[in-house]
Formats: sequence, C-alpha cells, structure tokens
Amino acid sequence: MRSLYEKLLAQLPNERGQTTIMVVLALGLFLLGAVGFGVDVASLWFHRQAAQTAADAACTAGVMDMLVQDEGAGTPGSAWVMSQPADCVGNSTIAPCWYAAHNGYNGAGLVAGAPSNDVKLSYTKPAESTFTDCGASPTVGCVFSYFQVNVVDRVKVFFMGMISGSRTMDVGARAVCGVVQASAPVPIIVLNPSCPHALEVSGSAQINVIGGPTRSIQVNSSNTTCASATRNAGCPTQTGNGACPGTGAINLCDGGPTFDGSSFGVTGFPGGTPDSGFDTQNSGRWEEATPINDPYAFVNAPAAPTLAPTTGAGPGLAPDPYPSQCLTNTNPCQVAHLTNGCPDTAGCLEYGPGLYTSPIIIKNQTAIFDPGIYYIQPTAYSKKYNAGSPSICTSGEVPGTIYYDLVFDTGSLVRPSTAAGDGSGGTMFYLSGAGGSTGYGSVYIDANSGSRMVDPFTSNSLWACPGGTAPPSQLGLPSFLNGNVLMGQCTAGGTYIGATGETSGAVRGLLFFDDRANNMIDRQPSMQGGGGLVLAGNLYFHNCNSAGTGTDCDEPPAGYNAFFQLQGNPSSGTYVLGNITADELVLSGNGSISMALNPNAIYHIMKATLLQ
Repeated sequence: MRSLYEKLLAQLPNERGQTTIMVVLALGLFLLGAVGFGVDVASLWFHRQAAQTAADAACTAGVMDMLVQDEGAGTPGSAWVMSQPADCVGNSTIAPCWYAAHNGYNGAGLVAGAPSNDVKLSYTKPAESTFTDCGASPTVGCVFSYFQVNVVDRVKVFFMGMISGSRTMDVGARAVCGVVQASAPVPIIVLNPSCPHALEVSGSAQINVIGGPTRSIQVNSSNTTCASATRNAGCPTQTGNGACPGTGAINLCDGGPTFDGSSFGVTGFPGGTPDSGFDTQNSGRWEEATPINDPYAFVNAPAAPTLAPTTGAGPGLAPDPYPSQCLTNTNPCQVAHLTNGCPDTAGCLEYGPGLYTSPIIIKNQTAIFDPGIYYIQPTAYSKKYNAGSPSICTSGEVPGTIYYDLVFDTGSLVRPSTAAGDGSGGTMFYLSGAGGSTGYGSVYIDANSGSRMVDPFTSNSLWACPGGTAPPSQLGLPSFLNGNVLMGQCTAGGTYIGATGETSGAVRGLLFFDDRANNMIDRQPSMQGGGGLVLAGNLYFHNCNSAGTGTDCDEPPAGYNAFFQLQGNPSSGTYVLGNITADELVLSGNGSISMALNPNAIYHIMKATLLQ
C-alpha cells in the first residue's frame, strides 16, 4: 500500500523535460543572435575591405597627379587645388574622388541613420609615420610630399543595432601615399607634358635603341598624338644597326637588358595602338605609362669659373692645362699632329676647360678638348647658323637662322684630348648666356662637320669609363671611326655624372647641359651626322624656369620649351652612347641614328608610391 506522500506526489502535474525545452530555446536564441551578429560582422568586414580598396585607388590616383605637379608640369586635365584639405562633396571630377566613386564610394557625405559614405583628402604626414622627409639633398627612400585618403562607410546593421540602438555603424579605411625619391634605370625621356608631337621621327630617319632598361623610350605628354613615326614596311626580327627598312622607323627590336625587345611608354597612349613606325619583339610593347620625372632635376648648374682658360694656371687647375707642347701662346693653343691625341697632320686647336664669354666656333680646323667643364656664357653673338626649321610645341616653325654657344661648322672635326685636364676623363659643356636681350645659346653641329681627312678614332677601350660597361656589339660601332667624337666625364660620384649605385662600374655623365632658363626657340640644340658623330655621355636639354633650377618648373608654354633635333646621315652613322633627356625630341634626316643605353646606370627619380 502506497504511503500518503506517494499518493500526493502522483496527483501533481508531470513536468519532466521542461528544462530541456528551456535550454533548447535559449540555445536557439543564442544561435540566432550569433548568426545575426556574424552577418553584421561579415558585412562590416566586406565593407571595410571595399573601403580600403577605394582608399588605395583614390590615394594612388591622387599621388600620381601630385607627382606630375612635383615634377613641375602642373596637373593636366584637373581643377584640383593640391595641398589644401578637401573632401569629395562637389569634387567628383578630380582624380582621387573619381577613382573612389568608381570603387563604390562617391563621397557624398554621411547621413544620420542611413547608409552613406565620406571621402576626405589631406596632405599631412601621419603622426605615427617613420618615413624620412626629403630635404635640400634628397636620399633614396625619402618622401617629398604626402597624400592621405580617409574613407568612412556608414553601414546598415541588424542584430548589432538591436543592442546598440543604432541602425548603422561606421567603418573606416585609410591609405597614405607619397612622392618618394627612388633609384631606377632611365630610358630616353621626352619631358613636355602636353605637346601634341613631343617625339617625332620624320623623313626616312631610323632610330635604333640597343640594350638599356626594359622601357627604352618614355614620352611624358598626355596629348594623344604626342609620339609619331611613319614608314612603309615592317621591321624584320633581326639584330644589328639599321634593322628597319622604310621611313620614319622606331626600332626597339634589340632594346632591353637582354637585347631581345624593349617597350615604348607613352603617357598619352596615342590611340592605344602602336604608331605605324614602331617595332619591337617578344615582351616589348607600346604601352600606357606614368610619367618619369627629370632625372637631373636636383643636379645644380655648375658655378661660373672666375677665369677663362689661358696659358697660365687656368681656371683653378693644376698643373698648367696647356703643356709645353703648345706651339702658340693663346687659348686655344695650336698643337702638332699626335700631340695630346691630335689626329690631324695639319695640327689641332687644343681647348682647355673654363669660362668662355664668346661662342666656341670651329670651322675648317680640327679641335681637341681637354677633360673638364666648359662653361660657355657668351655676352654677344656675332653670327647666325642655318639649322633648319623643325616644328615645336608652342610656336610653329623655328627661324632658319639660329645663334649658338658651341658650333662645329663646315670643315670642322672635334675629338677628345688625351691630356689630363681636370682628371675627369671627359668633358661637360654647360651652354648658357647672358640672358636678357642677349639671350642664351646651345650647340650646333653642321652637316658638313666631321668630314675632314684625319686619323680615324681607334681607341675603342675609351668608350667606357674604367670599370664600366663597353658598348654592346649589337650597336655595330665601327672599330675605326671617322668623324666627330666627344665623351662625358667619368669621375665616380661626380656632380655631373648623374648616376649612383650602378652595378657594373662607372658610366659617363652629362656631356651637354643646357641652361634650364633657355626658353628661346632660336637657341636650341641641333646636331647632324655629317661625316660621322659619336656622343658618349648624356644629353640634357630642359627648359624649367627663369631661375635655371630643375624644380618648380613653369608649366607650358612658359616652361618646357627646349627641343633637340638630331639627324643621321646615310654615309656614316650617328651614335649616342648614353641617355637623352629633352622637352621635345625631333629625329630626322635620311640616315640611321643608333643609341646604346646602359641598363646598369641608376639615376635618382621621383616615384609615386603607396606607403601604407
């Protein structure tokens, strides 16, 4: 018989399993909350990634415009006022805002309680940054200017909103960019940022680039017709000088570090397709490319010597730059055949480095130049020279008669002297003038220069500096060379070398350096092959500003007015063993112009970089 307790217990309701139900309900609610929370977190994460992508794109676009501005070329096609903090409200057309919008962030501004976004632009160095700012003497890796993009994305949330009481949550992204001092091999650079024909290969001229970096030619102009060449036939895949038949050819078939094809970079990217006169092979291509700034922007012009070269001590040189072999007590002095490398049986004029206040004019004579810097600053010009009339970017046709600082006239021939000079192993001609009404001058080599009957130039070992790289065999440089020969300086680390960190020894530096204040269309360089022409060194013709500095350049048409006309000759080649940097480059004539670029010559350039 059951006890009274058992009877009462049996009458109570059955509640077994109710705890389990409560636990299941609690777990279910927790799981739903976790799922909701996870959905919100995943949404925020994806929005954070998208915002970072937009910030990176906007930052990269903005710093590219800053690079162009820092190079002194303005900001083509943009009304963006740089260095002033801004946001993208009402600024949808400027580069960083355009790229942010095309990545999903229009920067229209934040709206309370609703999905929206904000894009802000600033130019301050981040407080936590460890980057080194560039000073008066930039070093590799330093930063010239900063650009920062901050993106705020106001995202709609669900479960998290139930907890916080807000239907939205902000996620942010930041990108920091900078214009950085970098080291890179430099191709032929045409600097003008807007000229409609910054590079022209006209007539039946053929430009053949041998070796060098993977990009052989860079045209900085944003104009879509800025690079042109025309010809009749295709270029065969072969090596050697003059590989392209037809007219107006740009041949990069032998360009690049391994001589198997290099690229042509064009900021304006004419038509997106190569010009009809362009040829390369393998990985070489015609490509859209960001501008490469002036590699010599921070190379200061030389100080004017206080003395002209004389038969005395000379412009600070020791020993006497004119040896006892001089036959005349003048500058230049007359020396006999074979003296200090004189190749002419009739004797030579021997020039020494220093200040020249009158143009150097060589006509119907042979001249040799001792190593050193020739600072040519005429106070007056007495003669004009017919240099043709290449078209230029801003002012139509050039007058047919032109003043010059340095002239190799009819019947002339020039060679390097074997004298010690200043010990640099080569020459640098700084071409200036008195400014004002007198103006400036440059260099002119006549078509009838270089054809004198003299000893051929046979010292092929002298093409390269000690420890440097000899010209490649693909260049086709003759073992016995007639015509004019000039060589740049070799002193490692010298001011006018312009290259540091090269991996294959020293390279020759600046051979011609035009005063950057020279914006006169009738005072620009013109060289013709004549009886043969070899220029071993770098050619630099850039008009920046009236102060003659390499930074803070005036925008066109006030700046970037320098142009360089280089002509070949069918009877003998024109060779350039080095780099050309010019505002406009016109290659013309009816002969072959061959250039050997050194892939190991490393120059300092400004580079747009995503820092963080």
